[in-house]
Amino acid sequence: MHIRGYDECRKIIAPLLSDILEEHVAVLQESLISAKDGLATVLFGSAKTYDITTGVAGAAKGGDLLSGDSFSTVEMGNGTFAVSLSDGMGNGERARLESSTALNILEQLLQSGMDEKLAIKSVNSILLLRSPDEIFATVDMALIDQYTAETTFMKIGSAPSFIKRGNEVIPVSGSNLPIGIIQDIEIDLITLKLQAGDIVIMMTDGIYDAPGHAVNKELWIKRLIQEIESEDPQQIADCLLEKVIRYQRNEIIDDMTVVVGKVEHFQPQWATLHVPGLERMERPRTVS
Repeated sequence: MHIRGYDECRKIIAPLLSDILEEHVAVLQESLISAKDGLATVLFGSAKTYDITTGVAGAAKGGDLLSGDSFSTVEMGNGTFAVSLSDGMGNGERARLESSTALNILEQLLQSGMDEKLAIKSVNSILLLRSPDEIFATVDMALIDQYTAETTFMKIGSAPSFIKRGNEVIPVSGSNLPIGIIQDIEIDLITLKLQAGDIVIMMTDGIYDAPGHAVNKELWIKRLIQEIESEDPQQIADCLLEKVIRYQRNEIIDDMTVVVGKVEHFQPQWATLHVPGLERMERPRTVS
């Protein structure tokens, strides 16, 4: 690449590669080869640094088919991955409707670019207007920046979440009321910098409250998480749910849902060459 083409690399070639590869490609490095000839090497790469793999496990109260809990794992389209969980008041179809409505509206507002606190307040107002009856739902959402791994936790009336980092288990909790109860809701956002390999574990109160009041719930859950050797999100979700149900002697006294998200280094599909019958071969990511 001629040295005078630096601007073209950023303004033309990078957007063109982004369209072709269907992901955000940026100029990562520019190296001058020959000042005399004006030649340089330009390195293009995926602007996204982290990827999120997820797993979900759940059970409805009494073994019913329909749970009042709702969950979502979705790329928001702006370099942010959202892992969300909501617990509707009560159980069954009515609770499921309220929890799914809360998550759907919240995600739409955030995707439109609305501020997190304003989005929560808007959903709160909508739930208050939907019915004269008392209707509320918890919201537990982690917004993970796929470029920096900086994560914003929105915990509205929800049970604590946990971050498993190696052998350490870090609780993340909030003290806000669920949405749909009062008009002037207080919102506290928690921002943490995650690392590759970190595992975020969210749960509804059916899981967290399982040991009862005589037990330190936070320590109990932390111990269960530490006992799980697997780092696969789906296996973690399945194992945690199974442990809780066994603790309750196979009685499901409330809706239970576990959502797990693991932060990993992003490996773009175009960075590897697939040849039938051969092992995966790495190819250079430099485009010059």
